[in-house]
Amino acid sequence: MKESVSVTTIFQIVIIFILLFTAIMCLTINNSNAFGVKDEIINVIEMNNGNYLNSDNYSLSSDIVDAISAAAYRTTGVCDDNYQGYERNGQPVSTGERASICIREVNVTNGIDTYLSQELGNTVAQGEFVNGRYYQIVLFYQLDLPVIRQVYNFQTKGETKIIYG
Repeated sequence: MKESVSVTTIFQIVIIFILLFTAIMCLTINNSNAFGVKDEIINVIEMNNGNYLNSDNYSLSSDIVDAISAAAYRTTGVCDDNYQGYERNGQPVSTGERASICIREVNVTNGIDTYLSQELGNTVAQGEFVNGRYYQIVLFYQLDLPVIRQVYNFQTKGETKIIYG
């Protein structure tokens, strides 16, 4: 009887290590998929000089939708404030809804003008800089277990270079 209890305990420990290894592998694979899609979207935005919307200025461009589809990216999450969320098909979502991708445009020159006017007052000429902006991209990844998915919201964030014009 003593040997059967110890064998059962060892068997349970082995099962736990197998489950932990599987969970780490799933999380790593999902992270690398989200990271690759994020890099592809950043490249598309940079190549199009910051134009990431279709001609209707409402939905995402077909290049970004194709990048999401090609990678079979399907994870969703809730975007933070100041981010615009989009579904996998490129349609925007309302604030607080689950989105596949979140994009935020940051105007760099307005920040520089504001900082300089706060520090130096009215002695600084404003509006003299070339208009520059960059884009922040957020994608989500998860561990596909029902309890873990609801508790943790993993995300990967990236930024484009400053695009002038």
